[in-house]
Amino acid sequence: MNGIPEEFRIAGDTKDVPSDVDASADPDLPLRKRYVILLLVLAVLFVGVPVGLLAALFLLPPAKFSQEPHYYEVNDPESDFKHYTGFDWPASARVISAGEVRLEFLGDGEYYLVFDTDAEIISHWLKQPTPWGETDWQQGPVPAEIPRFFNFGVSGMSAPTLGTDAAGPIEESQIERLIDSPEIRYAARQRAKNSWNNGEILLLDPVQHRVWYSRWDL
Repeated sequence: MNGIPEEFRIAGDTKDVPSDVDASADPDLPLRKRYVILLLVLAVLFVGVPVGLLAALFLLPPAKFSQEPHYYEVNDPESDFKHYTGFDWPASARVISAGEVRLEFLGDGEYYLVFDTDAEIISHWLKQPTPWGETDWQQGPVPAEIPRFFNFGVSGMSAPTLGTDAAGPIEESQIERLIDSPEIRYAARQRAKNSWNNGEILLLDPVQHRVWYSRWDL
């Protein structure tokens, strides 16, 4: 039958072999994504960034471009404080509030750390050069152009207070009194050219023996 001798036939072999057309009808998802990513790159190069960003909204998972803030606990405040300010972590330090918040898609966020220490530490630091070596210690109040970028986890996009002790969470009224007080000393710097959108500030309160640090990029 069909020109093939019977002795060479395989009995019961009725397995269908897919054709080339069937095999290519539904390409795998990774390959399809490669084509979409390639088109995205071409759109950015030849059409413009806005079109590329629009296309990215359809490519990235929702968590990557969500406007909801993501909150993170501060696990090592001692190392963070030393890294950001150059000052050693005091043995008497008691963390009042610490946290970090990020808008993942935009990369915006704030890191903040508030702790109590003793009067000797505050006095010693005020006799030292300021962190970052840009200016001398400044006397409060803090100029209005700076505080609108930080809030130590109280409002806006900052995280809920984490790691608080018995003294309770930070309140907005405390921050207002802090930045308006002539008693405080502070050092602040812009981490972006001629803009406070990226910056950091260290405030020392010699009355309450409290240290406030914030670092932001908005």
